[in-house]
Amino acid sequence: MSAQGTLQEKSEGPLIAVEDLHTYYGKSHILHGVSLTVGRGEVVGLLGRNGVGKSTTLKTIMGLIYPKQGRIMLEGKAVTSTPAHKLAKLGIAYVPEDRRIFRLLTVMENLRTGLDRPGVTDERKKELLDKVFSYFPVLGERRDQAGGTLSGGEQQMLAIARAMMLEPKIILLDEPTEGLMPRMVSQIRQIIDVLHSEGVAILLVEQNVPLTLEASQRVYIMEKGAIRHHAVSSELKIDDPVIKQYLGV
Repeated sequence: MSAQGTLQEKSEGPLIAVEDLHTYYGKSHILHGVSLTVGRGEVVGLLGRNGVGKSTTLKTIMGLIYPKQGRIMLEGKAVTSTPAHKLAKLGIAYVPEDRRIFRLLTVMENLRTGLDRPGVTDERKKELLDKVFSYFPVLGERRDQAGGTLSGGEQQMLAIARAMMLEPKIILLDEPTEGLMPRMVSQIRQIIDVLHSEGVAILLVEQNVPLTLEASQRVYIMEKGAIRHHAVSSELKIDDPVIKQYLGV
């Protein structure tokens, strides 16, 4: 039985369902009928060489780019072309490849951009901050330091922590370990496991194939703007022919 079939048999249905997305940059046709699903609390990897449309897929889901065709469903409801700020309120968080932290704001001020929202009590804000600082102690130590003065790995931690402040149902993670030292990569890997254990779904775009296969339950492989392969992660190995064919590793 396929991983897709297993997921669709769950009575609650997928958290996110992307169906036949076609996205353009101007006249350039980038996504050619992309379809994928992410279940509640599931970690799903999206693999492929540079420039095949992985980041565009995340941006389209997040409402930063509007598709010309296709639809995006969140918990069974259409959210296609919904603005990003409204999707954030519905439970979708996004950590872009370039992190996009506020470099002139302190660590605490960056985190407050996710905390200071209607309905979050002071007690809950403290709980969320305490949790993040327990996961990323260095952020607690540098809470009054400007975000732009942090190392690359610390900025990535801050970007993920800021997304966690929203208490999202799903986080779209774009290349979280790119350019990081092995120690930082290990920490990011651990936080993916923690989020998974807490029931947060993740759609992970990542060049680190071994990490993606270890961290995810399923993977999709993209080539030239289309999904070419879909499998249960545990059934794939780094030296599998399909990995070599589409990723060249």
